[in-house]
Amino acid sequence: MSRFADELRSLVDDLAASGRPDLWGSLCDLGLPRVGIEEERGGSGGSLDDLLVVVESLTGHGIGVPVVEASTADWVLSHARELDGELTTVLLLDRAPGSASGAVTAELTAVPWARDAARLVLCAPGAAPLLVDLRHPSVTVRDVDNIAGEPRDTVILADTPVSALDGAPSHEVVRERLALLWSAAVLGAARGAYRLTKRYVSEREQFGAPLLKIPAVSGNLARMRVQLVQADAALALASEAAPLSGAVEIARITTAAAATEIAQIAHQLHGAMGITDEYPLHRLTRRLWSWRDAVAPERRWAESLGRRAAEAGENGVWTRITATGR
Repeated sequence: MSRFADELRSLVDDLAASGRPDLWGSLCDLGLPRVGIEEERGGSGGSLDDLLVVVESLTGHGIGVPVVEASTADWVLSHARELDGELTTVLLLDRAPGSASGAVTAELTAVPWARDAARLVLCAPGAAPLLVDLRHPSVTVRDVDNIAGEPRDTVILADTPVSALDGAPSHEVVRERLALLWSAAVLGAARGAYRLTKRYVSEREQFGAPLLKIPAVSGNLARMRVQLVQADAALALASEAAPLSGAVEIARITTAAAATEIAQIAHQLHGAMGITDEYPLHRLTRRLWSWRDAVAPERRWAESLGRRAAEAGENGVWTRITATGR
């Protein structure tokens, strides 16, 4: 865990409680989205662990801001050019688009926060990341939202100029960093749903006693807590393990499972209150449903982990998962 974890959590908690209308602007002014990027590259310094704390703390309040995408895009960009104040987002592709002429024609779906971003980093296997100017006249952005109401837009490139980010991290490394950050985001939202549910069943009374006194309620709350402990342990392991060891796959599988069960139990224990728009639970559970499969569905992470295990053997995969060195 980062030695600055408590300070970062306290800072994010204060910002979340302030009710500022431009929370993203405040986060940027404090340099929080660029934590984990070296200062000499235009970042705020600190480690990836520090950034995980920022992400988990923000999402624990049900806050939807482009911190995962912007921080990853800036990290990639910082390896190839100087950073500025513009919002940059990132998209992973299964294969590289044709760009031999220095331009790309393509229809890209589920591009996060494209309507608000100035640039887009495209990462594909076997090729240097590409930088796209989303404000170029040849670019069309169609607004699309995910179930949490966050932008996951369609971007149409019509012979749009692109530039290669030579020296930037590979697709596989970017994919793993995104997966780790999304694991932290899911864990944060799951913690928020658990805290809200625990408070509700502790304060809500039936037959003169809190709901928490009912064995079925306390048992379900305990199940939520077990899922949180498992997800927390998996994320801690992934943040310390060697890159591309399989630990990130475990974190994504574990946090996805936690997201499903915690969202289900939270709504069950809240009853009718849990489905009202005025009550804040949906701001957490909608994000759990949306983020659990960010980057790739749970099944694909399981398949990837299975391939690693088959290639390395039982002893080999255990050694790789438990090796440190991030």
